[in-house]
Amino acid sequence: MKKITTLLFLLAISLMAMAQTKLTPQAQIKLSKEKVKVERKAARAKANGQAPLTTEPKRVTLVVKVNEENLAGTFDQLRAAGAVVNSRLGQQAVISVPIDSVESIDKIKGVIRIDVGHKPKFKTDVTIKETGVSKIDGTIPGIETPFTGKDVTVCLVDIGFDFQHPAFKDAEGNSRIKCVYMMNDNRGNKFVYHDPEIGDIEFPGSVFDTPELISTLTTDYPDDYHGTHTAGIAAGSRSPQGFGGMAPDANIVLIPVSDEYGDEEYDASDIIEQVLAFASLYAEQNNLPMVISASLNSHEGPHNGTGTVPEAIQEASKYAIPVFSAGNEGGYNIHLYRKFTNSSSSFKTLLALLEGESDSYEYAAEATISCFTRTGNEVGVTVSLISPFTGRALWTSEKVTATPSCEDQVVVVYSEDDPKLATYFDGIVGVAAGDLGNGQLGFSVMVSGGTNKLNLFQLTVSGSDGTEIDMWDDLAGFYSYELPGFVDGDSEMSAGDWTSIPEVISVGAYCSNPIGRFYDGSTYDFTPQPTSTEDDETYTAGDIGWFSSYGTMFNGVKQPVVCAPGVNIVSSWNHYCLAEDETIADGMQWQGYPYGAETGTSMACPVVSGIIALWLQANPNLTVGDVKDLLRETSRNDEFTVASAERFGYGKIDAAKGLEYIATNAIRSVNNTPTSNSGEIYDLQGRRVSRPTTGIYIMDGRKVVVK
Repeated sequence: MKKITTLLFLLAISLMAMAQTKLTPQAQIKLSKEKVKVERKAARAKANGQAPLTTEPKRVTLVVKVNEENLAGTFDQLRAAGAVVNSRLGQQAVISVPIDSVESIDKIKGVIRIDVGHKPKFKTDVTIKETGVSKIDGTIPGIETPFTGKDVTVCLVDIGFDFQHPAFKDAEGNSRIKCVYMMNDNRGNKFVYHDPEIGDIEFPGSVFDTPELISTLTTDYPDDYHGTHTAGIAAGSRSPQGFGGMAPDANIVLIPVSDEYGDEEYDASDIIEQVLAFASLYAEQNNLPMVISASLNSHEGPHNGTGTVPEAIQEASKYAIPVFSAGNEGGYNIHLYRKFTNSSSSFKTLLALLEGESDSYEYAAEATISCFTRTGNEVGVTVSLISPFTGRALWTSEKVTATPSCEDQVVVVYSEDDPKLATYFDGIVGVAAGDLGNGQLGFSVMVSGGTNKLNLFQLTVSGSDGTEIDMWDDLAGFYSYELPGFVDGDSEMSAGDWTSIPEVISVGAYCSNPIGRFYDGSTYDFTPQPTSTEDDETYTAGDIGWFSSYGTMFNGVKQPVVCAPGVNIVSSWNHYCLAEDETIADGMQWQGYPYGAETGTSMACPVVSGIIALWLQANPNLTVGDVKDLLRETSRNDEFTVASAERFGYGKIDAAKGLEYIATNAIRSVNNTPTSNSGEIYDLQGRRVSRPTTGIYIMDGRKVVVK
């Protein structure tokens, strides 16, 4: 022991003597340890009368930074000192060198810094490992061809992008963003599409599709981080700390749906169809496989696949794989079903008001209610503002009623035009009802404004004998608040309308990590505790997130299709959201830009999008049907998915198993010959092809040669 202590002391003296060393402290520590190991082995071999274990000198791996001047000469000197150059990126190179040659390398004039390779501690390692991405992205030795989303495009539809965040740049510092479509900003290039049937279409706003234009962008919305976070999860570059996305080499297209930019009166947040049209054309024109990742959904629709947005998504699925969040309403009474009879021809329910300051009784009311009949020939609704303490109606709207072939009824009341309403409420109440023209009746209620006291909005809904209705509240749901005569909603059909079609991947969220880590360095453990109550936000590792939406739609579509980690997911953050006095912890930033954890199906959706990008790298011809087959055949199931089968879909996505399935199975989108005039094209293995290249295909049951 004494000999080893003396050796360490002498080694420390020798290191201190290396004046003006270019070795970083971490490199010095590593070299010290490695030299001790070498001397220890040699001493043990000598004490045992053994020959040295090897005659080859001990080699260490280092990262050297070199001066840009005389690069060739500097690398010649490194090689002369015994270095083997493993890679070079800009001014840095990874080298393997005999440990005894480090001192000579330190003296090379062109060497600026000598460091060790830092083993990353993945801050998203729970997600990357949980989903099997680490098995195929090259981080595990033995992967011949890493799958990182190369030559695949991931299109993010969101709000709050920090366009210059390093998460969206490659190793050389160049932006990986290939295009940004700003629907209300004309500073870029105009996007004009020639429709062969109706002529030229000039899209509103402009596209930023050159490095020069993209470099001028800052953020679409400085008060939100959501888009930066989701884009980082799907396709963020891997930072030195290990932050990064599922497909870190994918091309990125961003479509903000905010209306912050520009002076034009064009609310991009309401034009999802425009988004889908642009994304489809971009995919077609660039002829690259693409995933559309949209952490969005809505309950403003019939939940049977016939709504405007579902049909637009269905069309977009011909060009790209659409992936949408199922929704975050799984823990709320978002849905309400009733069947009316002669003896029970009406019911009452109350709207949840989630926003506001309870101390001042200034409650904000923001709700959009959609109602659709399953059967029946009459449904009506009245909106009232009531006192929860007395049950007395303070104000009541006109009743609107829908019957087959009736004229639509619309009532919109502004508080400034109704003195009685203005006494208790400042805002707008709108009610409309009518025949939807597809065999359904329905109504919609919109409440927007604020109350000056703790008052609640009541819906009184009536229907004829045998009429069945479904209602959705796009905010928080329907509640009785334990008041007599009122009914509660449920969460059994809490999945959104937009994903109520087969041609989309809807995503739910489960917990793979109960620990939240935030950009200020703070952490929080969401694991259930003995003292936890039902009002506490808690998560159990492996189990479904309480908020994750689900349900079987009227057309038989079950949501979600698959689940992914969506609790406490660390990703990039929009730095424009931070207040001037906020600080970012050293371990939660890259080049000064923040990272932090967030929770929701919004986070699970880009996990799935990024993994599908990896699969598209392996097989660019995958269709939505193919991807669903993959998810059905390869998703993982365990005790949690079995216990909550209706909430997990096919189970937990597994990137590695999906890739293995692609490599070992012939993927078929259909089992039968396409119907005549279907317009669908299949290869000779029976796989539907959206972008055929040169070869022989089957179209409408006939062979087609593409030259």
